[in-house]
Amino acid sequence: MRYKYLAIPALLLLFLCGFSLTNAGDSKYPGEDDFVLVDSPAQMINEIAPVYPDSAKAQKIEGTVWVKALVNDNGKVVTAKIARDSGKNCGFEEAALDAASKCEFTPAKKGDNAVSVWVTYKVEFKLAEVSDK
Repeated sequence: MRYKYLAIPALLLLFLCGFSLTNAGDSKYPGEDDFVLVDSPAQMINEIAPVYPDSAKAQKIEGTVWVKALVNDNGKVVTAKIARDSGKNCGFEEAALDAASKCEFTPAKKGDNAVSVWVTYKVEFKLAEVSDK
């Protein structure tokens, strides 16, 4: 009988420490807010430049987008999302996400094992870097 009073504090402690009883082992990928301790981080080895949106180019708009990408243990981008938008509403976000899906990374390593991690990086849209093809 005396142990039933310990169950509530124990569950409260698990909750406060960020443990989830329902998500444990449900996915082979870390959650977006999960911290994964690694020995060597994922490094971009093939950055694909986004296509500068025509409307932004015509209006001479520049901007910066931050992309958050889930990189798997093979260095491929599994999914990507906008971590911080440009605030310009001219297509930068869509172009950055399209390019992110084609980028390649060296996988992050934990010991001798490659692991999946989230990577956040900056994509700048500068008119001086755009060629008129």
